[in-house]
Amino acid sequence: MRKHWKLLTALGAVIVIIAVAVVLLNPPVPAPKKDDPSALQASGKFGFPVSGIKIGEGGTKTASDGKTITGYNGTCDSAAQAAANYTPLIEDVNTSTWAQQKKALVEVGKQGPWVERATFNGDLLANAKDLPPGAFDGQWYYRSDVAAGGLYRVTSCDEKKKAVVQVFTGGVAAVVNKAPSAFFQTVTFELTWSDDWKISDFAIVQAGQDFGGRVKDGGPMSVGTSFDDPTPMLQSDLVDAFFQGKSREGWVEYANAKR
Repeated sequence: MRKHWKLLTALGAVIVIIAVAVVLLNPPVPAPKKDDPSALQASGKFGFPVSGIKIGEGGTKTASDGKTITGYNGTCDSAAQAAANYTPLIEDVNTSTWAQQKKALVEVGKQGPWVERATFNGDLLANAKDLPPGAFDGQWYYRSDVAAGGLYRVTSCDEKKKAVVQVFTGGVAAVVNKAPSAFFQTVTFELTWSDDWKISDFAIVQAGQDFGGRVKDGGPMSVGTSFDDPTPMLQSDLVDAFFQGKSREGWVEYANAKR
């Protein structure tokens, strides 16, 4: 009987050793983070994963304009939120509030050549002696609607260092002697950490451009598409048209995208 027990004990020890070796040689794959694209299901209306993060959230402070959210924690999720929340500073032009908007843009950015590009249209209209016709709803010439596009792609991110994020936004633009017209386009941000996410570069790139190799492509946009309704509202056929020749890989819906 003792021989049998000794044999069983020896076999048990061997099994334990083998089990430990298997675990050491094949460690369990870490669970993906909550909003890592690999952790998300393609559950959105247009077949994209839906994130848990929202436009209009993510920070603990606001810029001097009283509405642009700042004070992020440096995670890659917060970079995606910062990019969404900074998009109106790049896109919007209202001549009555331009000076305030430009001040906020400087606050959330690092000085560089991108600033002149980001402020060109606003400065041109704000300093014009005779404003062109077509302004809507009280001196708006361009007004973004980030939730109408409602998509983002984090193409690279090193927490509390640097991130490149693309935001697909909707918007409305003034048209001379006509009703305003809807549009959709991708705004690409490079964000650099300096006690907060700061804009260090941006681009609204056309087909074939890749933001100096930092993105797969320029992202979807509605150039060449006309809208009878000035309200930006995505439909499946529009998404298919805008993404033609563009990669869908990595694109994720914000949790509060308009659908």
